Amino acid sequence: MESSSGGGMSNGQKFKVALSREALKYYNKVSIKTAERLDKCFTNLESEPIKSTHIKPLRGMAGKNRYRVGNLRVIYEVDALRKVVNIIAILPRGQAYKK
Repeated sequence: MESSSGGGMSNGQKFKVALSREALKYYNKVSIKTAERLDKCFTNLESEPIKSTHIKPLRGMAGKNRYRVGNLRVIYEVDALRKVVNIIAILPRGQAYKK
């Protein structure tokens, strides 16, 4: 198997999405409709965790990104070597950017 060099991260290999305890707790409390939207977000992150119209890197938080799902923000970091997207938190927009 060849190692990926340069270019985008999506080379056919999927990433695994792992939710933190805090993110899972929030996910379990949302409505079914919101959970379906978050599931779509997780599916998108499995195939392309870096570049999307919904993704932006977080300023002042090296290595962390956010994925916008309506009024929610999914805060995560990517472990490219292990092919894992670690979901740190799922928060409403107003709470997501407080330090």
